[in-house]
Amino acid sequence: MSGTVDTFAWIGRRIGKPPGWERIVRLFAAPEKCGNLPEVCITRDGTRFVAQPGVVVGWHVAFFGTYEPEVRKIFRAVLPANGAAVDIGANVGWHTLLMASLVGDGGRVLAVEPNPSVRARLQENLSLNGFSHVEVSPYAIMDSDGVVTFHSPEAADMASGAGHVITAAAEGDPGAARIEARRLDSLVPSMGLERLDLIKIDIEGFEWPALKGAEQTIARFRPHIVFEYLAECADRGGGTPAVLEQFFRRHGYRLYAIGRSRPKALAEGRWPPAANLWAVPSPEADTLIHPETDIPIHR
Repeated sequence: MSGTVDTFAWIGRRIGKPPGWERIVRLFAAPEKCGNLPEVCITRDGTRFVAQPGVVVGWHVAFFGTYEPEVRKIFRAVLPANGAAVDIGANVGWHTLLMASLVGDGGRVLAVEPNPSVRARLQENLSLNGFSHVEVSPYAIMDSDGVVTFHSPEAADMASGAGHVITAAAEGDPGAARIEARRLDSLVPSMGLERLDLIKIDIEGFEWPALKGAEQTIARFRPHIVFEYLAECADRGGGTPAVLEQFFRRHGYRLYAIGRSRPKALAEGRWPPAANLWAVPSPEADTLIHPETDIPIHR
């Protein structure tokens, strides 16, 4: 299998992921078949990243040279030099590294990852790049400060990125741990930020509690917000389309689905079952996005 894997990886890192290519790669080298493959250190966007081929994020990076490139395109557009970003659900740091590279030594990044083994991989990737302007936080970001139960798969597990808070109704997970929870509104003031350009949230259905606990931060800084929406996980934290639409409307944001080509405005009540969404603060939504142009430039 080694020769096949090397061939697919060589091709993928050069052509990316054209339509149909991922399906072909999965037939011969799906993530679950790659658990015993060695780690690969890959240089992308001026940073070094250690990819685990048997883990979802690492598999994409190893075989296609990137992961969620359409999301990273948004980051490049809205994160300026000396800017600031918060990565909630930082995982092993794939997106955190790009944020740190974009804002540079004069900027600030807060990377939040509550899973201990995954957070250790995040810190290793940051150390590999010498990013001292990134602060790593071990908390679960919620709508209140306290203690929660957290499902914490090991970093080498194929689904290591699927760690999440466990509600009382779902307790009984043998791999769960008790960890501290914090509101973003509790963490940000201690950073002494003068600006915040971007918040990214990917926490397996608990995006809504994280947003509720960040209302003061959002109102003060008006950052761009990129978050994951999965209909199958929305019940965990209560983040239905109707609830999220009302929240962003109240805060003066417009919502877009991030696609492979360009963001598309979300029609009210007609959300895709799975997508990365982009909340753009008005009036920027009126001036920086146009149907015939690409995504916006830095503020």
